Amino acid sequence: MNTYEVWCQKSQWDEPWCKQTIQGETPGKAKYAYWEYLQDGLWEEPFSEVFRFLHCRKIGGFKVSDLFSNRVDFERVCERRGIPFAYQGMEIEVNGQSGVIVGANNSGNLDVCFDGKWYPENCHPWWRTKYFDSAGKLIQEFLD
Repeated sequence: MNTYEVWCQKSQWDEPWCKQTIQGETPGKAKYAYWEYLQDGLWEEPFSEVFRFLHCRKIGGFKVSDLFSNRVDFERVCERRGIPFAYQGMEIEVNGQSGVIVGANNSGNLDVCFDGKWYPENCHPWWRTKYFDSAGKLIQEFLD
């Protein structure tokens, strides 16, 4: 998985908001993900029509930190859920699956990127969850 900067080079689309950072296995898949973003009422044309205007530049290999969300929102969820020790990048285990906390979401849950995946999943912070410190030592466990 790599991180790409994708933009549309068309005269009326040559603005800063037009550039997006997107994760994808290949440049083509990153362009397709960008096209899906444009389909949200911005530019509703077939991919074959839009593709010729899209440009892509590899920024780097995928890192979990690329998925980190807004830190202030994350800390607010941690405070409300009673897990002030949690931090983005912390290793956790949810129902036996290992992963890394990458953020929080509007439902008050954690966004976790599980091992072998490149996207975050919604996880309740207390449901069968184990939290580990940077040395791998268990610091908190919720059974259900």
